[in-house]
Amino acid sequence: MTRTLSACALFALSTAALAPGAAAPPDGPAIAFDDVTEGAGLKEPLAGLMGHGGAWGDVDGDGKPDLFVGGFCDRPNAEYKPAAGPVASALFRNRGNGTFAQVADTPAKMFGRTSGAVFADLNNDGRPELYVANNARNKSKKTDEPQASALTRRSTLLKNDSGAFVDVGKDSGACPDALLSARNVAVLDYDNDGLLDLLVIEDKFTAKPRTTLFRNESGLKFRDVTKDVGLPENVFGLGVAVADVNDDGRPDMLVPHSNKLFLSTKDGKYREATELAAVFAWKPLDGEDWPCGACFADLNRDGRLDLVLSLHSTKARNKVFLNDGVKAGVPQFRDVTKEVGLGDTVPVRCPHVEVQDFDNDGWPDVYLSAAYLEGGRVSPLVFHNLGARDGLPRFAPMWPVEKANAYYPAGPSCDYDGDGRVDLFLINWFQGNHSRLLRNTAAAKNWLDVRVTGTATNRDGIGAKVWVYEAGKLGKAEALLGHQEIGVGYGYASGQLPVAHFGLDAAATVDVRVTLPGGKATIDRPATKANQVLAVKE
Repeated sequence: MTRTLSACALFALSTAALAPGAAAPPDGPAIAFDDVTEGAGLKEPLAGLMGHGGAWGDVDGDGKPDLFVGGFCDRPNAEYKPAAGPVASALFRNRGNGTFAQVADTPAKMFGRTSGAVFADLNNDGRPELYVANNARNKSKKTDEPQASALTRRSTLLKNDSGAFVDVGKDSGACPDALLSARNVAVLDYDNDGLLDLLVIEDKFTAKPRTTLFRNESGLKFRDVTKDVGLPENVFGLGVAVADVNDDGRPDMLVPHSNKLFLSTKDGKYREATELAAVFAWKPLDGEDWPCGACFADLNRDGRLDLVLSLHSTKARNKVFLNDGVKAGVPQFRDVTKEVGLGDTVPVRCPHVEVQDFDNDGWPDVYLSAAYLEGGRVSPLVFHNLGARDGLPRFAPMWPVEKANAYYPAGPSCDYDGDGRVDLFLINWFQGNHSRLLRNTAAAKNWLDVRVTGTATNRDGIGAKVWVYEAGKLGKAEALLGHQEIGVGYGYASGQLPVAHFGLDAAATVDVRVTLPGGKATIDRPATKANQVLAVKE
């Protein structure tokens, strides 16, 4: 008789290694966070925020990641207590000493229904723009302000002008009036022309929802090429994940809720991977049981990008799909959720998902934006990667999933203090709680961040593939320590930095290989020392 391990049994396993470097340190859990929100200056300015989207980005180019936070501003005043009414979106500058300062005079401060955001260098000038996806309605019956105007506010594109933002959305072509219920925005260079394009996802709660691909025509001008590239008009969704999963050098797209994977084709277009329709098919339990967030990541260090899907449901049946390789141009994903340890239902919504090595042991962990909240202390839901056995990664939650009693719509990760450990910012929606900056306090282990700067390719290096190997074993599959594709705007309503973070455990030196976006060139960096940000320039 076969048995499935319960969450409690898997939790017990988290103190026993299935692979080298996977055991928890003797002085505490392998993954731990401190709530530093108040000391960082992020509690009071966001008090009362009905938060729903946010992003990290280095606005002023000082090497310290700044933070944008947005929310819904169309509700009655009483719903924003302790604030007197709607709380506008906010931009915070990272002072570099663990604290943040709110920027007072900026168009990033707006009243809307912000449901996603991302920073990206859209004009290759070395400074990231900010795209804010607003979940607008065509008309408003409200009369109070700012609620009435917030309800109809369209998505916004802000140009970075020497560290200050200028609203260029109206004339950019990327924020048309017809674009209403935007939920998320992803950044990609679909045609490999060196200019980053935008993929904006609309939800199903509008008359004619669609997923729109805006081609970057340079000069911060964009053109709707959805039909031109073969994307159907009726694709609705919530989150999004973008990566080259069919290994042809061009990005592919997964849109949760519709649960459709679009693969790039040889003629520069896209087609739905109908061969995988049965694999990604979803039978909802109720009217809000929706696949929501998505993240491509190499979970078992085999050099292939797997997929984690998170659920917007109070009975969240989150999913893990392993990539068994490409066959006839189609990545062969299979559902391994139960086998790898994510089979237990989480009793709260899990909108956002990311894969990061939070304890730097060399094995990437799965983070869902659910949490255990007790006595004002919050513990995010992280599944610790215990290593791979027979090609399958094995995960254990850092606490039993049945304890989950809170969730956050968005929660982008970022090493905001530069100590080599990935931190979290959880964006709060509910009264009685608040947004949380969680500083990673896991035991110190070696790490490496890789940033790619393009010249002919896009300056952010989005779409670059990074492999890390044991020192002296460059390119050998059995020596692979990690593999990532640089991307931003994945998961749900969250924007990340364009950086690949690798935990190295005890390895002090590694070999690094970078394939530039489009596969145009490969750059090797053998004998790279740990505990640094490796800048790879085209």
